[in-house]
Amino acid sequence: MRGRLTERHRHRTILRHARGRRRPNDRAVIVPDKTATAEDVEIAARLLLAYKMAVAAAPTGTRSDVWSGIAEQQQEFGAILAADDAGRLAQYLCNVSRRDASIGITQGVFEFRRISRDVSYRNYLALLAKDRLVSLAEAVGAIAVENPEQGPYGANLYLAPGDVVDRASRCLGLSLAPPDIDGGLFKLDTGRGLFGERDATAIYTAWLLSKILADQKNARVCEIGGGSGRVAYWSHRMGLVCYTLIDLPRTNVVQGYYALKSLPPRSVVLYGEEPPPGETDCLKILPAHAISAISEPAYDLVLNQDSFPEINRDSVIEYLKWIRTTCTGQFLSINHESMPPYGGDGVQLSVRDAVADVGGFELKARWPDWMRHGYVGELYRVLA
Repeated sequence: MRGRLTERHRHRTILRHARGRRRPNDRAVIVPDKTATAEDVEIAARLLLAYKMAVAAAPTGTRSDVWSGIAEQQQEFGAILAADDAGRLAQYLCNVSRRDASIGITQGVFEFRRISRDVSYRNYLALLAKDRLVSLAEAVGAIAVENPEQGPYGANLYLAPGDVVDRASRCLGLSLAPPDIDGGLFKLDTGRGLFGERDATAIYTAWLLSKILADQKNARVCEIGGGSGRVAYWSHRMGLVCYTLIDLPRTNVVQGYYALKSLPPRSVVLYGEEPPPGETDCLKILPAHAISAISEPAYDLVLNQDSFPEINRDSVIEYLKWIRTTCTGQFLSINHESMPPYGGDGVQLSVRDAVADVGGFELKARWPDWMRHGYVGELYRVLA
């Protein structure tokens, strides 16, 4: 059918860099399984308490969207949360990327099974992780962007991954080695840390936020739909320490684990908790319904990345109206506009169209995303 791509053609098209006739010979591995420690069990107990409070306070009824479909696939995760066993949850979260809780977030059980048995698919994912790492280095100016019209072309994808990391690290002024907490996740071995494609994307988004907010001291950021919490982590590393994550209660558990394993525990505040005395800058992780308690201007920038198109349209409209009330600055969207179908008659939405319908936003800039073909960055000013 016209307009349809085979999986092989789609994979080639997803890559931002020309591969040529050969494949870079970079090493990638499935991160070995982790074993839960006493600290992990303490973290899990804290996450369970916040989760139970979030579920108890959640409104009844659900709206059909991509994520309601994903929730139906998370039977093991749901059972573990219902069992209220911190030890069991801790061991599960240590290797969450091979489990059903990470479907749609990092990898998931079905992807893990395919990666484990399919060499050609592993080769593609290794190439994708390298492609994203090179894209990150190009975006921040660590390596030059290639020009197909003149000069050498097709070389950046073949740079040594450790060299790419070193150049990007020097450009950003910090070590880019991701936290070693991703048991079960397929990653590129750079010799400077293990990188999944979402690590590079998260570093880029955090860098972009830091540049947009460079002139605002103590900027307050809210991210709606934060995945595993990688952008929040890297934002903290880049100085954006007043940060709020809004997501589903189950996803909050995954985000909370990543944050509590990678950041100082005192700087992470879960739902139902209060910041420690004297701790003013922190990462707050909240369920979606908690926004009803935030009605005053609280943020300088709200971010949504790879999320709003997958959420029920009524919910997105409510979020946008909430942003108009609680954000005094800017709204950053990094999303696709292809409006693909999902689950029967459902169609993913266009953020641009939803923003136009709600009103109260002025488009300041629009650009093709540096990291992913088919994604668009849009920066809006929230009108008073």
